[in-house]
Amino acid sequence: MEKNISLTPIHCIFYIYHVFSLNSDGDLSQKEKKIIGGFMYRWVSKDKKKMIQIISETLSWAKSNVKDVNGQISTMLSMVDFLKTQKEFDINKREYFLMDIRALARSDQDFTNQQKKWHDMLASILGVELRISRSSIEDIDGETKKVERRKIGFRR
Repeated sequence: MEKNISLTPIHCIFYIYHVFSLNSDGDLSQKEKKIIGGFMYRWVSKDKKKMIQIISETLSWAKSNVKDVNGQISTMLSMVDFLKTQKEFDINKREYFLMDIRALARSDQDFTNQQKKWHDMLASILGVELRISRSSIEDIDGETKKVERRKIGFRR
């Protein structure tokens, strides 16, 4: 019998960090994993057990429900849409989250154009007026609208 797992903003935050790091440059290095772990440790108020649970649940869910890169990207943006609706994910947390995204992108000393564009897409969805790419607002909005959104939810 399947047990429902409540989709939480923390699950989404981890998933977005993971997919952003993995797909923006095609590699998820040990350094990026360590950085993501540090960010997650902070997001769960330094509760290591909870952090491990969130990571495990999210990776298990993704393995069962997301089959390809397009699905990963669609799910990532769907989760950003979800985060925007969460009252506790206020402007300060949104800006902190985007700062983490930039830190992940810079972790290998190669902040690619793709990473900058994805950052701007995330910022646009979250309603944070912050752009770092050379793309126009119209281009960012157009790219964001092209990505099909997916139904998200966790089941175990």
